[in-house]
Amino acid sequence: MFDPQDRSWTTKSIVLTNTNAEIRFSLADEFYKDPNILDETSRVAIPAPALESEDPYYPSSIEVLSHVGALAEHYRAVLKLARLYGHSYNEYCQHFWLRLQFEGAEGGIPFPWYDTLESMERLFDWLHSAADGDEWHDVEQGWEVIAIRIGQHFHLRLGGFDQGGEFANFALPRDPLLASVASLRERMGALVTRLTAELGEDYWTRHRYDLRTDLDR
Repeated sequence: MFDPQDRSWTTKSIVLTNTNAEIRFSLADEFYKDPNILDETSRVAIPAPALESEDPYYPSSIEVLSHVGALAEHYRAVLKLARLYGHSYNEYCQHFWLRLQFEGAEGGIPFPWYDTLESMERLFDWLHSAADGDEWHDVEQGWEVIAIRIGQHFHLRLGGFDQGGEFANFALPRDPLLASVASLRERMGALVTRLTAELGEDYWTRHRYDLRTDLDR
């Protein structure tokens, strides 16, 4: 685990150029009839959404903008299978997870434990309001990030909480990052509004443990 009192690592940060904040939709190519049996006897293939992407099962928010209907069809297939096999929300929610990453020419910082917009918004709010010297620190299983604002850069350090060690250490220019985050928030707000209209529920803003399949009622 990183020592929050140690800021010496910030002197070694690599400046990340072409800084961009992006969210991807983490889709699955398979559904398991029984979530406790992960083999071919339980596996049902889910077709990829018909959209233009290097990986149609991992499209970016920008790639989805002009293909919301195709993504909604993918989600309808997931929900149909969930109803067919009587899955609770907790058993199918991973099909709706999102993935945030800060990207640049030199590499990136992933946030694999932030599955919903609500979890990401806390970081976005901190970036927007952070004063010089303010710090953000988060840890989960196998993952740790510490961020510090120093002048006109956010220094982000990525590590493995359980394994120890440093995986990445970047300095992200503040103004380009904040501009990218603002555009991303607006884009995702529009996408979630459209997807919610298509499916009748918002599965992306926060975990929805109030949602149940017909068989669960």
